Amino acid sequence: MSSWDIDGRNVRESSRRSGAVWTWRSAGEQPIDYEIEWVQEKDVFLYGSRVRPGGWSVSRLDPSLWVGDGTLEGAREVVEKRLPSMPK
Repeated sequence: MSSWDIDGRNVRESSRRSGAVWTWRSAGEQPIDYEIEWVQEKDVFLYGSRVRPGGWSVSRLDPSLWVGDGTLEGAREVVEKRLPSMPK
């Protein structure tokens, strides 16, 4: 697992059987967990959020904006480019 700062967020990257996931948490009394999952075989990006202790709300990100080249490196580039448009 690696982490880096993107637009003021501490974003953690980890691998999943389906591809990779990038996670971060909002600040505040009741933080919100966020994640972007890249599904490698389909080259799609999913967006999830949750307020603990609840479950995840997941949706597919717009494929016309969130499109990679089918590689992990390409997916990272998309996340770095598009993450500033996501909630903090």
